[in-house]
Amino acid sequence: MSTRRTKPAAKPAESDLQVTPEAAKIEAPEIVTGEKNSEPAQVETPTEEVKPTAPAEAAAPEKIQTDVREKLAKKSTEENVFVPTNPAALEKAAGEVAKDKGFELNRGTSIGARLMARAGKSI
Repeated sequence: MSTRRTKPAAKPAESDLQVTPEAAKIEAPEIVTGEKNSEPAQVETPTEEVKPTAPAEAAAPEKIQTDVREKLAKKSTEENVFVPTNPAALEKAAGEVAKDKGFELNRGTSIGARLMARAGKSI
């Protein structure tokens, strides 16, 4: 295996060096502005100060319980479409709905047909 040998960096010849007569200067451009304002510009927009308000008092647990019981007592089986009714009448009504709507009554469409029959008050 051979070893790599690098040559030392060659120094530039005296004739290649250039000397500039003046050192480089960087000058900032002059910005001409009109009248100088004594007040700084208002960047932020003022907003109204919002004070926190106290939350409403919690309802008593007894009141919540009575409200729920009243709602449950008012529920009837006619309003809830998922309460089962006479299965034979429901299947017959589902078959009629399927025939009227023009789709085949099978395992996938039977539930929808039953719900449509209950919603249409055909049973």
